[in-house]
Amino acid sequence: MRDVKTKTILQKPINILALLLLLCACDGTRFHSFSSLDGVWERDSAVTYSYANRYSPSEFCGLQIEARTDASYCYKNLVVCADFFNLNDSLLASDTLIVPVYGDDGRRIGATAGMLYQQKSNVVPQSISFRDSVTIRLYHLMPDTALKGVYDVGVRLVKLD
Repeated sequence: MRDVKTKTILQKPINILALLLLLCACDGTRFHSFSSLDGVWERDSAVTYSYANRYSPSEFCGLQIEARTDASYCYKNLVVCADFFNLNDSLLASDTLIVPVYGDDGRRIGATAGMLYQQKSNVVPQSISFRDSVTIRLYHLMPDTALKGVYDVGVRLVKLD
């Protein structure tokens, strides 16, 4: 009898977690990936992501940049250039996105689960369709050659309504 109660209590959090994961998956995200930078992002170093077509040709995407930073990051924002290339390595589109790291009050923006904070840019519409296979290259546009305090950078492609 005691084992039955334990099993029932343990199943409820798992069911709630599964429901939350399903709800998060329904936000229009078509591609989401992070790359580790180990705390320093060199200006000449591109972070590259490959997206292979998987969706309807009528759906165009929006781009969002995400970053995980620690307290050694010294700028209010992180400015990132995103270049989209086709399979022939021809430039399809280029955009500049701003990831806010500190608010006007000097406090860090974003969620944390320890020492790193996760921030994100606004979603910026792109002229890229989800039917396209593209390579996305990210470069930072900050004054420092070696940008300290950035541990991960990611991209999210979302469906535009």
